[in-house]
Amino acid sequence: YKSPANKFKSPVLSFKFSINGKDNEMASGRDHQFVCRPVNGAAETPLIKFGEQLVDKTPVAEGLYLNPGTKLKVRLDMRHVFEAFTRQGYYTTPNGDKIYKDDFKGVFIAGGSAPMIWDFNNLVNHPELELKDPDGDKIFETILNMNDAKDEKTTAPVWKLSKDISRFPQYKSDYALSDALYNLSIEEMENSIEPDGTFRTGKEWSGVWTRDISYSIILSMAVLHPEVAVNSLMRKVKDGRIIQDTGTGGAYPVSSDRMVWAIAAWEVYKVTGDKNWLNQAYAIIKKSAEDDMVNIYDTETGLFKGESSFLDWREQTYPRWLQPADIYESECLGTNAVHYQVYKVLSEMAGLLNDKASVTKFNKTATGIKQGIEKYLWLNDKGYYGQYLYGRINKTVSPRAEALGEALSVLFDIPSAERQKQVVESAPTGDYGTPCIYPQIPGIPPYHNNAVWPFVESYWALAGAKAGNEQSVLKSISAIYRPAALFLTNKENFVASDGDYAGTQINSSNMLWSLSGNIAMVYKVLFGMHYK
Repeated sequence: YKSPANKFKSPVLSFKFSINGKDNEMASGRDHQFVCRPVNGAAETPLIKFGEQLVDKTPVAEGLYLNPGTKLKVRLDMRHVFEAFTRQGYYTTPNGDKIYKDDFKGVFIAGGSAPMIWDFNNLVNHPELELKDPDGDKIFETILNMNDAKDEKTTAPVWKLSKDISRFPQYKSDYALSDALYNLSIEEMENSIEPDGTFRTGKEWSGVWTRDISYSIILSMAVLHPEVAVNSLMRKVKDGRIIQDTGTGGAYPVSSDRMVWAIAAWEVYKVTGDKNWLNQAYAIIKKSAEDDMVNIYDTETGLFKGESSFLDWREQTYPRWLQPADIYESECLGTNAVHYQVYKVLSEMAGLLNDKASVTKFNKTATGIKQGIEKYLWLNDKGYYGQYLYGRINKTVSPRAEALGEALSVLFDIPSAERQKQVVESAPTGDYGTPCIYPQIPGIPPYHNNAVWPFVESYWALAGAKAGNEQSVLKSISAIYRPAALFLTNKENFVASDGDYAGTQINSSNMLWSLSGNIAMVYKVLFGMHYK
């Protein structure tokens, strides 16, 4: 597959500068904007002062694209930063961070057009994105090769099974494509196991992430690799509590979906029946839940605060004006669906472990969450739930659909059986699958916005199957199989509007939760395998 994306690159470039590889130049949602119009293959930005937004208002004619091989010289004025270092020993960034003189390591450029990336934490691994000041005048510069031919996106022309997967369940049908995709996904699963016995998140994502591993385990990894699943889950435990992945505001409590770990741990127990694991997991989940009751529980609504589960890139799913404190105050569908199921799981675990007093307490909390979701998030005119409650004084519900949250609400029996069918019938889908959110946010490049994530589509397929909607299930399977077959790997995401993997801000092959969802289509949808 050869992506056509490079032929249609916009000349409007959005970017930010970054001291020490952190998102610290301007507030979230405020980016520089420059219209790249090369002359003889080269272009140059005006001198941009760190922290002062450049907005290039040059009109762009329809059909004008970024010329291939453009050399863009970027110039950054850091004189005021170094004057502050000299005067007081530190510089205060526009977003309030203090950077001390001795801590200054370098300045980078981040952005949405290759070779730029928006992954701030990974900027230090891209020397071409570091600006230099060889003459010491505190004017930092770099030259970027824009729309370079080497950046043209292609995938492997062929895939052949290269690992022995005979010890895993074999799947053969009348459809060669689905057989091959099952084998490809099993092989990529094996590729994902690290030497330390944990799952790697993706080809481009090292390590274990709480939400990624948990959603993957629920889909199919508990069945195929329960020991690796447990190893991975325990990698995300510290001081007897579940670790929150990174997100808005750094991590917990602005991001609060770590508790999906509990549902994954329960899935492992249902598969293995391991009582030692049950005891160990129960203690961890209970202690983590106690922290949540102090830090993020809203007694008025019965809901938990914190940004949407997995949708952790601020302006991708939230209004630009919202600050991390506002996102902490939001009460989201997906995150609360997770918390609801966590308390159902805790109740089940408490019953099995004869902690009878806790059974009633946990069930009461679960009931409160369910009632809160129904009262505050249900959109009667839409036939599905709103994305989240948000606002500073009087909260309002965002009318956007949020695919993962809608799917989880159905799978966890939050709405009635009748409403479950209504959610599946009513929630928006697109030509290439079910977008993470709908409608899209104008002016925000694809990642969570204007994107389909195969693992989310997998949960949507399971929800469709539970609601008995065959048409929805077939569409979801198609949305999972098409990109895997076309790209010959289980990609992290792709653009909702055109189905191309090359247009999203960050992407990875061999993505654990994507391959887990692909396998789940066989086990949980085609064969209806569910552990009780």
